[in-house]
Amino acid sequence: MTTPDVEPLVDHFFRREAGRLVARLARRFGVSRLDVVEDAVQDAMAQACRTWPFRGIPDDPAAWIATAATHRALDLLRTDARRTRLLGGDAGFPADAHDATLLAGTTPRDPHELGDDELGLLFACAHPALSPETAVILMLKTVGGFGVREIARGLLTEPAAIAQRLVRARRTLAEAAVPVAIPDAAEAAPRVQAVGDALYLMFTEGHSAAESDAVIRRDLCNEALRLAIAVADHETLGTPALDALVALMAFTSARLDTRVDAAGIPVLLADQDRSRWDRSRLALAMQRVERSMRATELSRWHVEAELAGYHALAPTFDAMPWAQVVEAYDRLLAIAPSPVVRVNRAVALGFLVGPAASLDALSHADDEGRLERYPWLHAARAHAYERLGDRPGAADAWRRALALTTSPPHRRFIESRLSGIAVG
Repeated sequence: MTTPDVEPLVDHFFRREAGRLVARLARRFGVSRLDVVEDAVQDAMAQACRTWPFRGIPDDPAAWIATAATHRALDLLRTDARRTRLLGGDAGFPADAHDATLLAGTTPRDPHELGDDELGLLFACAHPALSPETAVILMLKTVGGFGVREIARGLLTEPAAIAQRLVRARRTLAEAAVPVAIPDAAEAAPRVQAVGDALYLMFTEGHSAAESDAVIRRDLCNEALRLAIAVADHETLGTPALDALVALMAFTSARLDTRVDAAGIPVLLADQDRSRWDRSRLALAMQRVERSMRATELSRWHVEAELAGYHALAPTFDAMPWAQVVEAYDRLLAIAPSPVVRVNRAVALGFLVGPAASLDALSHADDEGRLERYPWLHAARAHAYERLGDRPGAADAWRRALALTTSPPHRRFIESRLSGIAVG
């Protein structure tokens, strides 16, 4: 046993193993016990943080956490069973359940292998009994290990609303007795979009973390890509749209090494060193684009992969095909309209036509009022004002963006832009 810094290691295992453990235990104890399973996994991680600094890190940390989580789940379920029996109800859980039986098979698999438990939980969360957005919320919580605040940010809503939907979602799945199992092709087809949406949001948080001390959370990006590849490659679950999703993630993650500078501050695409982009990820993206072309109908992920490809494959920022980018955003708006897509289109339009056109488009991007607290709407305006030479307008927009930004690196980036305006 060794005793290096424990918290980063536990955090790493939480992100890498939490979803697998929740899936494995949910399959064993049933989806009706999903809340207990999630609590048990979190308690096991907390126990590791408390004990490993003094007792040393186990030779097999993942197996240690799996065993601790299973024991904790058993304890919680027995406590609940005793309470229920005292009240005269049916506990639905044997008080003398044998630990050895339940602990069997808790040693994690190869970290690159996606087990049936994880796939089963993904598709259980995407059951038709839940709305597509609720399914995404539940997948992010159970398989992705996301907190309520992280999910709320990604969906532009309030944490309290997310918490309520999670409670209702777990109850719905329990009442419907949904199994943690891979559905057949016919049952899986309607759920694929929700599964993909959850993986997309997981990747997005990893690519640009909203509250973390680091802009990039590589573990989330890699986990989302791993899950997407596994689902896309499954003999009955894979679709051309999922191949397009893999391509989108691969194109985008190829640029991770250049997205921040040595101090961890974000670097704009125009200033990134393209020679450092990951060629193996770009090759994977191109392979998946080719596979995705067998589709009879283009999905939003096809179009988003196309957009990511324009960014990743252009030899220089000045060589970007902005007319094609704007056209692609128009197609995306036709398939999956959203205010965030309209903001991105307005930015691209500014490089094609000019910053005044960008500002005009941005003024109509948020007709629904969903982006009132979206800092990158104001950042897009600030950038357009800078290109127009309107320093007061740019400063005001950057200040509004700063007021809405909680991520320390993003705040430092915005503060540097404000300082540049003041000095200039």
